[in-house]
Amino acid sequence: MFQPFQIPKKQAFTLIELLVVIAIIALLLSVILPSLRMAKQAGQSIVCRNNLRTLALANQTYATQWDDWYVPVIDTTMTDQAQPTWNSNIEFREIVGLEDTSSGSSFVMSEEYLCPIDKQADEDYWLQQTGQPYQNYVSYGYNFTDWGPDAKDPAGWVGDIPLSDWSCRYRVNTLRNTANKIMFVDAGDWSVYMSGANYRVYWDRYGQDIVKYRDNNMWYPAYFRHKEGANVAYFDGHVEYEKKDTLFKYNTPESLAGNRERNELIWFCDFSKRKP
Repeated sequence: MFQPFQIPKKQAFTLIELLVVIAIIALLLSVILPSLRMAKQAGQSIVCRNNLRTLALANQTYATQWDDWYVPVIDTTMTDQAQPTWNSNIEFREIVGLEDTSSGSSFVMSEEYLCPIDKQADEDYWLQQTGQPYQNYVSYGYNFTDWGPDAKDPAGWVGDIPLSDWSCRYRVNTLRNTANKIMFVDAGDWSVYMSGANYRVYWDRYGQDIVKYRDNNMWYPAYFRHKEGANVAYFDGHVEYEKKDTLFKYNTPESLAGNRERNELIWFCDFSKRKP
């Protein structure tokens, strides 16, 4: 007897089969996502180190053009020209390849020279935190320790740059052990000094919240934003990733006070400027 042709019914997944597939996908994601996150962080850190390497090489080039003087950390004789700090110095910016200042502020760094995970180098951040726009977008601080609070004659200003006639500068032939002397480092402002690297007092409490640092009278902190470490450009031109406990040593494991003798070895570039 003739049987009519029948189209076979499409078999559907059972609920158990769907749950198994979902569980497998979730398991794969739990394995893959941390790896992707780590790869992204590693890529961001590489970009950051490349930025620092460019800045360090530019500073060496600047020194060859200016009688072995590196670009000033700050030169208040240039305040009237709106370029008192290293990141607003026109000659230095030209060597780096930065466009001229923008947005009415000489402290703005171009986006390509900001750390990819620097959340505060953004106008929305400042509006949210303070209700006011702020244009000092700089991801890296120049080592200011030789003129900071631990120096023999610390600079007598806080916050705003005064009109005066002094300059904080390093010269090539005054530096020793340049492979161990910090030039630029991940930071919360255009300069940074030794006490700002005290992570138990600052970074571990405030992270990348510069407003909280300033509320506690710390204007120039080091930022350990790369897996609890920072990228550092040294005066010999090389760049390294350093864990926070290599950039600041303590007297005892539980201490909040820094071991000055050990910390000075990397933070003071000219030992003649440190306090006796």
